[in-house]
Amino acid sequence: MKALFACGGTGGHIYPAIAMAEELLRRDKKASVLFAGSVLGMEKEIITNRGFDFAGVNARPFIRKFTYKNLVNFFWIIRSFFESAALIKEFNPDMVIGTGGFASYPTVFMAALAGKRTLIHEPNVVPGVANKLLANFVTHITAGFEATVKYFPKGKTLVTGNPLRESIVKNRRKEALKYFGLKASLKTVLIMPGSRAAKSINRVFSGVLPRAAKEMKGTQFIWMTGSEDYEAAVKLAAMNKKTRCCVKKFIDDAGLAYSAADAGVLRAGAGTLTELTAVGLPSLLVPYPHATGNHQELNASALKDRGAAIVVKDRDLSEETFIVSVNNLLKGATGAKIKKELKKMYCADSAQRIIKTAMGL
Repeated sequence: MKALFACGGTGGHIYPAIAMAEELLRRDKKASVLFAGSVLGMEKEIITNRGFDFAGVNARPFIRKFTYKNLVNFFWIIRSFFESAALIKEFNPDMVIGTGGFASYPTVFMAALAGKRTLIHEPNVVPGVANKLLANFVTHITAGFEATVKYFPKGKTLVTGNPLRESIVKNRRKEALKYFGLKASLKTVLIMPGSRAAKSINRVFSGVLPRAAKEMKGTQFIWMTGSEDYEAAVKLAAMNKKTRCCVKKFIDDAGLAYSAADAGVLRAGAGTLTELTAVGLPSLLVPYPHATGNHQELNASALKDRGAAIVVKDRDLSEETFIVSVNNLLKGATGAKIKKELKKMYCADSAQRIIKTAMGL
């Protein structure tokens, strides 16, 4: 079995593809796996660090406003189709799986034209442009959310949930508390908005932290700031020693952070929401307002409508809404109800179902 995975752009597209590849190799240890993605994206480093082969194509996004850069991008987009065709001819995969994003489009499209078995997986509630355009060409479609089905050809889409890496669902609380320097007797709040989308949440929490000792008693924090705000956050934490706060620039092992946490303050990418359903972490979701197609707000609404999260828009986030929401998650019946609803939403066998569908089983 030879499988080509096309992904890129964000972790929400990359990590599900990795989980699928790992599942394929569990089923068939002799399977040959290759990833394709943009030469400019983060995918190459993430994928090769996990021991997979990677082939880059010169995919570029169309910018959703009038700009001369689209003329340049158009040239690279045309070139990426020829590169993808050459890659498919050389590797000759039995199946091609795309997980969305502009980097996946040329590879999946050329595979479909070549008559290969193709599958696209849509991790967000509302599909991105690439998957919408591919829907009529591919053999199979799978989706992370029930609400996504209506956007694709009738009868062609299977709801599978979004695949996760095993490290996310493994509970390592004792190890996690030690790693982050936290106390088992206190409730832990994980603030992990992502390095590129942390600014507004960091600003609000900078005001919350000095108030936490009085207004959020018995609470400690893990605060992932990203690189820009890290130094200031370290100084702020040192000035507020009454409240335990572990400041991290980045958290590579998200599963370890989830193991320590009793509640979260997070963005609403598809990958993050899938992780929340898996670990059952009651959370305040603050969707990133500049996400393409407003997909984070739509993702968050899928959980809010099920009573599986508290959602506050980025522009409405304040110190007061932060404190009230997180206290409700930790100390009221709200957190227990949300945890129950999250567990109902989790599909533990997502990767298995997607791979079986791709293989035609």
